[in-house]
Amino acid sequence: MVDIDSETLFNAAAAALATVAVLFFVFNVEVGYSPVSKTALVLLFLTGVFALSQRTDDYQLTLLGYGVLVVSGVGLFFDAVSTFDVGDLSTVLGLLVAAGLLFFARTRLDEDDRFVTGRQATYAVGVVAACVAVVLVVDVATGGLTYELRPASDVEYTESHEEEMRVASVVVTNPTPLPERVETPNYGVCAAGDWSEFAPPSEPGRPERDADIDAYVDDGYNDHVLGFETKTYPVRLHIRGANLTGETFPVRTTADCPDEETGAPYVALFESGRRSNGYRVAA
Repeated sequence: MVDIDSETLFNAAAAALATVAVLFFVFNVEVGYSPVSKTALVLLFLTGVFALSQRTDDYQLTLLGYGVLVVSGVGLFFDAVSTFDVGDLSTVLGLLVAAGLLFFARTRLDEDDRFVTGRQATYAVGVVAACVAVVLVVDVATGGLTYELRPASDVEYTESHEEEMRVASVVVTNPTPLPERVETPNYGVCAAGDWSEFAPPSEPGRPERDADIDAYVDDGYNDHVLGFETKTYPVRLHIRGANLTGETFPVRTTADCPDEETGAPYVALFESGRRSNGYRVAA
């Protein structure tokens, strides 16, 4: 039977809590900046854990520290795989490389199961801290992504009732050297002018119905723009009404939904709100 004393209990609890905290931060916390900055903060913390494992004389604490590093490292790997959608083959190759590195690391242990001296581990913390500071300063100082809305001049409804039309494009530019997560602005559309000709028929005894339109930015999920690169995403439009086949409607950008029901019908496109993460918009 394994003899577990109070020291073992507290060491194991601290290691477990540290691992849970790292994994929770990696998978659940959005910092609003580049994922590189987020990873850098985690690496700084793990470097501190590594330094502690090299400086202590407690073999048990060293072993548990290695456990925190390995489990957290695997978590970082899978977060990177999910963030940048590298594919199954690359994921398998990455895991095999990681396994090879673990086998190699085992051969570098000395007789005390340490990789480096305590002093060297402390120096490593200082070097990593300086690198993390540089990454954070660059990330904050260079700002976020720039979003430019480029509306189409008009949209044409052909035949399909479920047809999606491209009413605009959003050009996303990353002026920073770090990859940034895409958080496109919320754009709204509305039917401006006289759309009565295209109103769908109403049921007897029910209020008259109006032509209905909506749009969304087809920017995927959790997409990122690499440093100094540009991506373009379509803004898809749906129109639901009657007598639409073959009709062409002008597209205009407005400050909000125009309160007008006369004149030629057109599609009004406007920014309807901001998401939680900061961005700059060029229209």
